[in-house]
Amino acid sequence: MPENLVDASSQSSTFRWAAETHVGKVREENEDTFFADPHVPIFLVSDGMGGHRGGSLASGIIIEDLPVMIENAIDRLKVGTTRAIRALLERTIAEQSRQLHLEGTSESGFKGMGATIVITLLRKDRCFVANVGDSRAYLLRKGRLRQLTRDHSVISELIEKGRLKPENAENHHAQGQITRYIGMEQKARSDVRSFALQKFDRLLLCTDGLTDLLDEKAITGLLGTKVDPEAACKALVAAANKAGGHDNITALIIDWGPAE
Repeated sequence: MPENLVDASSQSSTFRWAAETHVGKVREENEDTFFADPHVPIFLVSDGMGGHRGGSLASGIIIEDLPVMIENAIDRLKVGTTRAIRALLERTIAEQSRQLHLEGTSESGFKGMGATIVITLLRKDRCFVANVGDSRAYLLRKGRLRQLTRDHSVISELIEKGRLKPENAENHHAQGQITRYIGMEQKARSDVRSFALQKFDRLLLCTDGLTDLLDEKAITGLLGTKVDPEAACKALVAAANKAGGHDNITALIIDWGPAE
């Protein structure tokens, strides 16, 4: 069985996954990172911030520490209800943020460093999605794309309050300003949701280096035409680079359903 094709005993269906990350055409260093452990299964994408050295350090720490923290918390969990899993994710993410903030104030860290995260945890036939910041998760189901996460950003808040039209967001002076992130001084509140998976669902986790340059129509088209998850990831990253590549770009895809 190929490395990215998993039929874990804890799952009732097979899934495939792939990921692609690229520095882009402007940045000198890639501050994006991703993590995948298909045997839990847990998947995570993170976008570092706070200067390229601090950003890389922050996302690197998160990728190393947070999945282990979540896995250990799951192992200690006595009742694995949907509500318990969601609460577990909220607590663990908040603790990771607190630890990263302390690291940023230490001699080995960088002041102001932080990162966004988006996480997918699969439990039997259920998907849990958590995010802090503006890295996103999408679901492609029966040809329709749906954003599963809400951006924690100034732009998103202005749109929700009716003070900014979505079509005017691209050139707004607050573009790129996030309101929550891992490593912030205040408690990092994550948004956590869950839903039942269906056969042939396709999940996409990505950083804003992708979504700032590709609209939902373009993303839907590429996800819908590239059957192989690795080919789809490469196509998304290539399209974002072709559109300008002004930031680091990361795409991680999970296909839920029987192997072809």
